[in-house]
Amino acid sequence: MTSPEPTDSPKNQSADATSLPNASRYQRVKLTMSIISMALNVVIPLVFLLAGGSEAIRNLAEGWSSNSALIVVLFLLVTGAGFQLIEFPFEVYSGFIVEKQFGLSKVSIGRWLYDWFKGTLLQSVLLVVLLSGMYWLLRSQPELWWLWAAIGATILVIILMALVPVLLLPLFYKFQPIPEGELKDRLFALADQIGTHVQGIYVWHLGDKTSKANAAVTGWGRTRRIIISDTLIESNSIEEIEVVMAHELGHHVRWDVWKMLAVSTALIFISFFVIDLALAAWIDSLGLRGIDDIAGLPLVLIVGAGVSLVALPISNWLSRKAETAADLYALNLTGMRDEFISAMNKLGDQNLSQKNPNAIVEFLFHSHPSIQHRIDRANAWSPASRNK
Repeated sequence: MTSPEPTDSPKNQSADATSLPNASRYQRVKLTMSIISMALNVVIPLVFLLAGGSEAIRNLAEGWSSNSALIVVLFLLVTGAGFQLIEFPFEVYSGFIVEKQFGLSKVSIGRWLYDWFKGTLLQSVLLVVLLSGMYWLLRSQPELWWLWAAIGATILVIILMALVPVLLLPLFYKFQPIPEGELKDRLFALADQIGTHVQGIYVWHLGDKTSKANAAVTGWGRTRRIIISDTLIESNSIEEIEVVMAHELGHHVRWDVWKMLAVSTALIFISFFVIDLALAAWIDSLGLRGIDDIAGLPLVLIVGAGVSLVALPISNWLSRKAETAADLYALNLTGMRDEFISAMNKLGDQNLSQKNPNAIVEFLFHSHPSIQHRIDRANAWSPASRNK
C-alpha cells in the first residue's frame, strides 16, 4: 500500500457511474418523504387538537368507561388508528413503491404489508404501554412525573438494546450461524484481537427482501453478536468484509453505543421536562382539565417532535464524528486502506447512497459521513499512523 497506486486501484475508483443518477434521485425522494413524515408528526396532532378532535375522543372514551386507565387506552387506540390511517399512504409510497421503483425491494405488496402490520402492531403495543404508564405517573406524581418517566424510558431503551438481536430482528428477518470457513475464523480472530467477546456470528438474510447490504455488532452482554447480511457477503471479498467489521467492532471498543445512549438519555430527560412545562403553560388555553387530561396528548406529541427536530442536527453531528473515528480505528487495526475504499464504493452502489450530497443536507439529516468524505479520509490516512 505504500507503492504508487495503479490507475485501477480502489483509491482512484468512484462508485459505479451508472448508479450515481439513480442514487441522487433515490436519496432526494427518500429525503422528501422523511421531511413529510416529520411534518406530519407535528401537523396531524396540531390539527386534531385545534379542531376539537382530542376532546371529542376523550369524551367518547369516558362514555365507554369510568376507569381512568381504560379511558387512556381507549383514547390511544382510537387516535392511534386515525393517525395511522392518515400516514399509511405515505408509508406505502416510501417503504414499498419507491424501493420497487429503484430496484431495491424484492418483496411483493402482500409480503410488505405483512411486515408492516407486524411492525405497526409491535410499535402500537409498546406505545400504549409507555403512554399508559406516562399518564399513570401524571395522575400519581404530578410534580415529578417527568423525572420518573425519563428514568423509565431510559431503562427501557437499555433493555431493548439487548433484546433487538434475539427477539425483535428475528421477527422480520431470518438469521443463521455463519458457516465454518475462513470468514468466520478471521472475524472471530478480529474480535479476539481487540478483546471484544461476541456470542456468535450470524448471516442476516437481508437478500430475501432487498438488494441493500448491511452489517453490525448488535446487542450487549450475552446478546452481543456480529450480524452480516448475505448481500454483503456475496458482493465483497473476505478482506473487505473484515475491514467493514473492524469498523463495527470499533464502535464497541470506543464505547460509541454507550456514548450515543448518554446523548439519547439527555434528550429523553429534556423532552419530558419541556413537555411538563408545555402542559402546565397551556392547560387553560387548551381547555384541559389538568396535566393528566388525556386530551392533551397531541400537545405531548407536538412538543416531543419539536424537541427531536431541534436536536436532530446535533445528534447527527455526534453520530458522524463517531463513524469517522470508527473508520480510522478500522484502518489502524487492519491497515486495509484499499479494501476499505472498495467496500465503501460497493456499499454506496448497493444501498444507492448519494456519494457527495449537499453539505447542508448532510449536516441536518445524515447520521453517517458521505461516501466521498469517508474515501477522502481513507486516502489521506497513512499506514505509518498504525503504530502511533
